[in-house]
Amino acid sequence: MLDFFNSTQSIHAIIIVGSMALFFIGFYGIATQKNLVKVLVSFDIMESALFLFFIGLHYKVGLVAPIVDDKTKTFTGMVDPVPQAMILTTIVIGLAILALGLSFGIEYYKLTGRNDISKMNELRD
Repeated sequence: MLDFFNSTQSIHAIIIVGSMALFFIGFYGIATQKNLVKVLVSFDIMESALFLFFIGLHYKVGLVAPIVDDKTKTFTGMVDPVPQAMILTTIVIGLAILALGLSFGIEYYKLTGRNDISKMNELRD
C-alpha cells in the first residue's frame, strides 16, 4: 500500500493536485477580497503554487540533491539543478515585487486613507 506513494508518478499527481488547490485558493482570494494587502498576498499564494508545481515536476524517486563535494566522482543519480536554480531566482524576484507592491499600497493608504481596491478611482477623471 505505501509502495504506491514511493513512485514518481504518484508523487507528481500529489504535487499537481496540491499546487492546483493552492493556486485556486489564491485565485479565490483575488476574486473575493477588496483589501489591497489581501489581494497582494493572494497573488503571492498563487506564485508559491507555481513554484511548487515546477519544482515538483522535476522530482524523481531515487535521485539525490545536486550537491558536489570532494568525494563525488560521478554525477549520475542527481536531480537536474537548473530548474531549482531558476525557481530560486524567481522566488527572489517575486519577493522583491511583493515588497514593492506592499510599499506602494502603504503609501497609497497614507495619501488617501483607504485600501479598498473598488474605491481606487483617482485616474478615472
